[in-house]
Amino acid sequence: MGQPLLFWGRIMAIVIPDSIPAKASQGEERLYRILRDRLPDDFCVWYEPDVNGSYPDFIILGPSFGLLILEVKGWYAGSIEDANSNYFRVRRRGDGGEESVQSHLSPLRQGHQYYGSVADKLKEYAILTHTSGDLQGKLTFPIGVGAVMSNITTAQAHAENLYTLLPHPQVAYREELTGWESISTEALLDRLKAMFKVNFAFPPLTEAQLGTIKGVLYPERVVGPLDASVLTYMDLAQERLAAELREGHRLFCGVAGSGKTVILLARARYLANRLQGQRVLILCFNLTLAAYLRSILHEDSKNPHYRERIEVCHFHGWAHSLLGYLPNPDHVQDYDQFLGKQLQKAIAELPREEKWDSILVDEAHTFAPDWFKCCVAALKDSKNGDLMIVSDANQRLYKRQPFTWSSVGIKAKGRTKKLSQNYRNTQQILTAAWDTLRPAMAGAEEPPLHELNPIRL
Repeated sequence: MGQPLLFWGRIMAIVIPDSIPAKASQGEERLYRILRDRLPDDFCVWYEPDVNGSYPDFIILGPSFGLLILEVKGWYAGSIEDANSNYFRVRRRGDGGEESVQSHLSPLRQGHQYYGSVADKLKEYAILTHTSGDLQGKLTFPIGVGAVMSNITTAQAHAENLYTLLPHPQVAYREELTGWESISTEALLDRLKAMFKVNFAFPPLTEAQLGTIKGVLYPERVVGPLDASVLTYMDLAQERLAAELREGHRLFCGVAGSGKTVILLARARYLANRLQGQRVLILCFNLTLAAYLRSILHEDSKNPHYRERIEVCHFHGWAHSLLGYLPNPDHVQDYDQFLGKQLQKAIAELPREEKWDSILVDEAHTFAPDWFKCCVAALKDSKNGDLMIVSDANQRLYKRQPFTWSSVGIKAKGRTKKLSQNYRNTQQILTAAWDTLRPAMAGAEEPPLHELNPIRL
């Protein structure tokens, strides 16, 4: 599950993202810190995860704990106009001072909706269910739903006739949330376990089971096929990076085996799952790699929409589809530059609706500078569109002229990430490879992406 984090000398739970967003409410921020600092280091906590288009406030997963969905509401007792077991009508004041009354699902009902969609998907994997006996087909671990009312005390809940709708122990009120900041880990675990309506002892979840649960929650972060019987999930560093991805121009550099393509596929899946009606294009240089990426995405039986929403091409195939031909290399002096110039002209004539919302480039170290200009121009929003570029500057199979990212229209400043973990090779192999590579790189021009010494990462 990755390396645990240290906080003032103690081990913390793994929380995704690793910092609370500024938009979070005070109650969410307080609970975020409590879960991060008080839960054991083998726990994972997600804040506002995107689960099939829904956003529960927190999901907590522990090997001997199970899975708990938590909703946090910052409503005040006096602002609740009326309520029943399904809906709460809450009065709020807008930024301009105007008041309005809005209808919201009950926190527990909202949590149970997430529960239903998640539980049904988890049951599709035999590794997570009982395979025989009276419990056959049921999950081997419990799933619970709870709520935290960060601005309502227990006394206020009784006074406003809310307590029967938001009963203890499924619901924690303000004074209890405050007390969690100073209780022991064991006491907090006992309190959270009390939120489960159905709880039972079970063998601790294995790494394979935990990976499959995470893969069901976040299919775009699965490494390998999504229709496998056991899902292999990203490690902590990869997951945090995938969770932090935003729109705009983004650069990722790393040595071979550092997970560059894994991150790229995660981004493509995310875009295809969350942004319907948008055009996503993956480009690479190598025909074989394009076929491999296409097979992973387009042959995914659980996500047939990938075939429609994600286009995968090697660069020359993409150029041919737009130009209708490929220039004869015997008739031009600098073929790569000439191809790039011709392609830019064709892209300039494309209607905006035929351009792409997102372009993801693998093997960027094999691209000529003018090819990146084509990628930028092919975006519907060239300046701020979603352009992701991954590269290994240590690979020099093709001689490319030096250039800067700004010279090809890419906003790289402050948007470059280094992938430091190598998942493919042993330390001995890395050391030998670097010792061989380093003399050949002496005196070389500075590449567009940072060169990485894999031994020092």
